[in-house]
Amino acid sequence: MCDSSSDAPCSGSQPTIDPTKYERKRVPGMCVKCKVAKPNVTIRCSLYCKECFVRTCIVKFRTATNRSRKSTATPRTKLMVALSGGPSSSAMLSMMADFQRMHIKGTAAQPLYDDVVAGHVDESALFPEAKESLIADIAESAGVKFMSAKLEDVFADDGEASAFAKTIDEAAGVSQEVKDRIYARLVKSDANVSSKERLKAFFAGLTTDTDREEMLDVLKSLLLVRLARKEGCGVLLMGDSGTRIATKIVSLASRGRGFSLPFEVGAESTWFSDVVVYRPMRDFIMKEIGFFNRWTAQKTVVVPTFTTAAPARASIGRLTEAFVVGLDQDFSSTVSTIGRTMQKLEPQESARDALPCLLCGLPVEHNAQEWKSRLTVNRSADAAALPCPSKSTDSTDRCSENNAQTAADVTRLLCYSCQGIVHSAAPDTVFPGANASSYHNSQEDLRRQIEMFFIDDDE
Repeated sequence: MCDSSSDAPCSGSQPTIDPTKYERKRVPGMCVKCKVAKPNVTIRCSLYCKECFVRTCIVKFRTATNRSRKSTATPRTKLMVALSGGPSSSAMLSMMADFQRMHIKGTAAQPLYDDVVAGHVDESALFPEAKESLIADIAESAGVKFMSAKLEDVFADDGEASAFAKTIDEAAGVSQEVKDRIYARLVKSDANVSSKERLKAFFAGLTTDTDREEMLDVLKSLLLVRLARKEGCGVLLMGDSGTRIATKIVSLASRGRGFSLPFEVGAESTWFSDVVVYRPMRDFIMKEIGFFNRWTAQKTVVVPTFTTAAPARASIGRLTEAFVVGLDQDFSSTVSTIGRTMQKLEPQESARDALPCLLCGLPVEHNAQEWKSRLTVNRSADAAALPCPSKSTDSTDRCSENNAQTAADVTRLLCYSCQGIVHSAAPDTVFPGANASSYHNSQEDLRRQIEMFFIDDDE
């Protein structure tokens, strides 16, 4: 029996372990990993040599990828890497291709995915200076199949009403209730107008660079998901870096996209049931990606946008980017703090069962139109008459009849942010509807189902 008054340890008891024995001690002025090499870069107050830094980036990416695979319902599927040619997507494609080849050459000969494909959206219709040929070279150097979709494909002629046009503009003499609503009509493709011309006219109809940037991101995301479905890919990797995600969190929330925020910037998005979206680069800041590409000789191209080389106040996204990047330079934990805060957010239960937005395809919050009516300031008006969308001089009865046949109230089919975009757009602007044809078909199916119960006037 042990004597509690004695300092000698009891026989059979565990020896006391010094808590500092296995601590990773830092050597001043040396790499935090190997502790023998001179540092070449400082990341979040930590010093790294060139070799340890590259190895750390690869391990971080593979950890994020393995974490995503474990949560995938069917891990054995094809994977598409979204490739824009920018620094983040180029680095992601290189590390993903190497990770796939490593598993193929391993002892188990079990690849991560059935195949890896690079998906790209060609934006040359809006930005002729974009170097699209170099992006295909990036995919070729990584040894993966390259697939591309043109941005104007959102207006492609598929034989269905896949777009809608704004038919009623806000005008003086319209009641507050009417001005808060959006009326549109379904539009079919016109053989006399090319998809590229419709795309240019669409962006010309948007009034601010903020709206143009938002719609550009929306269309590219929809086309990438569509391209992944076409290639049979069940997983889509997006190259949003931690800096980019922090910027998007602030800018999207300020534009009223808080309801769909977990689906747009979350580490894993299952909003598209047949395509799971992952963002494995969310733990990388832009400084890390820049040094990784430089030391591994990755090819990159400049991806132009509407606010390239513009001042910080050109758009909300550009202003938010300048704010977050500037703040992160003085406080290195800014980006990671915003990202960790975002990870705590979970989609609402109502969001998972919500209808998709007619324009962006993301969930529509219930009573979003009522929220917008209470929070926005519009011009006051006394008249309650609905103006005719046509500028013809027909009679009032004829005008009302045309309204009923061609225009429909689509306010409740748009999310909060898209309502603002459509409201501020020029009259008769044709929007690419992500779900316009599906809504149209559902209405036609419903009409056919209840048509037998209609009573004719003669009866």
